[in-house]
Amino acid sequence: MHIAVVADNIADRKQTERLLGRANTALAASIGTLFVDSYGDEASFLHACMRYDLFILDFDNDVAHSMEVARKLKEKSAPGLITVCKHADAPFQHETAIQGLYTLDKPILTAPLHKLLCDIHLELEKMQSRLDLVELRTDTDTHYVSRATILYARAFEKEHRLCYHFTDGSVLESTGGFDDLKRYLGDFDEFSVKPGNLLVNKDHIKEETKKSIRLSNGEALEYSLFGRFLKF
Repeated sequence: MHIAVVADNIADRKQTERLLGRANTALAASIGTLFVDSYGDEASFLHACMRYDLFILDFDNDVAHSMEVARKLKEKSAPGLITVCKHADAPFQHETAIQGLYTLDKPILTAPLHKLLCDIHLELEKMQSRLDLVELRTDTDTHYVSRATILYARAFEKEHRLCYHFTDGSVLESTGGFDDLKRYLGDFDEFSVKPGNLLVNKDHIKEETKKSIRLSNGEALEYSLFGRFLKF
């Protein structure tokens, strides 16, 4: 998890760094390694905000400033989740102002910080899972499937038919041509266009020659003399 700590009070900033360092030791086995960068103001990190999974905003006695920075992050479509620090005895009425906003009471204590990091980790996993899904439509249903489970997909132009082959051996068929197939899967880096109106998941290619491809499930696809692929 990549974290940006943005705090204008150097003492607060250093304390949060120390607490995150301890959290890294305590939680690494369950949530992975924490990579932390710290900044004294928003100008120094906004240009690089796309790299972070979590922003911890701590402007001394100025929650309104934190909210302003949070809105700037949203305007930039920064992917990271946002936590605003506030004094424990101070009311905070901004929870619903920005969707998905987290808060952390000051002074920051170990247990609440660890809970926050675990909650953020779970939310990031959910977000990644949603990003991994692709929508595939048949004549009667809409299916949301993980791209990682697609071995390959092929368009049969004469029949105007698409076939998706999955790691569990199942096959999903829908109506469409190769342009439709490229529109559904072609923008994802893991899929490679091959001769024969074929898209293959590169993550499942175990061996590839000029004549054939062998996939992670042991299945092989072979070139025909006409540059098409044949299954054998």
